[in-house]
Amino acid sequence: MKKIHLLIFIVSLIHLSAFAQWVETSGEAKIINGNVTQAREDAIQQALSYVTLKSGANFSSEQQIQNGLLTKDNFTITQLTHASKVELLSEQIDQQILTVNLRVDVLNATEQQCQTENQKAAILVTQAQINDRAQLRYGNIGNFQKELSQRLGNIIRQRGKASFPNIHANERLDITQSLVDIRGYRLPSWLSEITDSQYVLLPEIIDISTDPAPSSILGLWDSSPERQFQIRLSLYHGISGEQIWSESYNSPAQWEFEKQETVSSQSNRFWDSSYGKNIDTVLTQASADIDKVLSCRPLLGQIVSRQHNRIIINLGRNNGIKVGDSFQLVLQQNMPDRLENMRAVASKSSATVTIDQVTQESATAVLEGANAALNIQINDIAIKI
Repeated sequence: MKKIHLLIFIVSLIHLSAFAQWVETSGEAKIINGNVTQAREDAIQQALSYVTLKSGANFSSEQQIQNGLLTKDNFTITQLTHASKVELLSEQIDQQILTVNLRVDVLNATEQQCQTENQKAAILVTQAQINDRAQLRYGNIGNFQKELSQRLGNIIRQRGKASFPNIHANERLDITQSLVDIRGYRLPSWLSEITDSQYVLLPEIIDISTDPAPSSILGLWDSSPERQFQIRLSLYHGISGEQIWSESYNSPAQWEFEKQETVSSQSNRFWDSSYGKNIDTVLTQASADIDKVLSCRPLLGQIVSRQHNRIIINLGRNNGIKVGDSFQLVLQQNMPDRLENMRAVASKSSATVTIDQVTQESATAVLEGANAALNIQINDIAIKI
């Protein structure tokens, strides 16, 4: 389980060469409304941001001048560091300014492998499940499961390097039962097939309860209570139906609203609050973790149609496919296991195809030669080469 309180927005790297070094840094933040805890977190976050800039970042600048005038000025920073351990050395408060001194163990990335070449897999994002629906009553945050999935999908769309979302936040799935439907096929495979998604992401809300806040004699709150935010995300492969990744995130935050107040989870007021911003921070980290999982996985498509020697593959411009790309075709067969559940079995084929037409969601190619077309059928796998 990951426990998140502070995040540095970094580029997620996997299979990399790295070395560690200890760095001392400091940060400060103003104490607002007596909230020392929030000021401490803001100060630590500032200090960690300084570390990433001082210890490892690539800077690039592009300027364009026309007729003596600056018409284009782009400046980008790519951070290449990760704080693996953080120690709080000291903190002090002076005139409502809290200053922290940290000692940070920094890993510097020196090499990145597993290039995705702008290829992206489609992820079906379903409506989040919740373990205890009674927890929605606090604040009357109805439709929170739907809004959480929508928010997660939007963050993956904005930040995802190896994936993009197919958001189906209105559709609820019963994952308390077996992930096998009545035909014997695994549920993720069936969902992937009807939505042309390579993966299925199932969010589960574990805990959003609120801890009691101390109150005064008049029954008013002296401070904002803390509300839990604990979720589990599970990622399933669309072809095999197998779970390839699962992670839990736990990050409580202050609930700033009045005790009996109704708060719409669709409102900007909710998402601009400390609790809403905390959720966005967790979902941003989850998006980076998903990228890390998918960046070294090959992009697999399936043949969804065949007429004579022409085939259609369920990968298109959205996936980074373009005219001229070559694919290796792999024969797929579904075999029943000992429980009569269907499992995908693949065998290599000598057939390769070159894409000659591309739409946003699909691509077409022509099978050349009688031997190439032999045994190729719908649901067979296409791997970009």
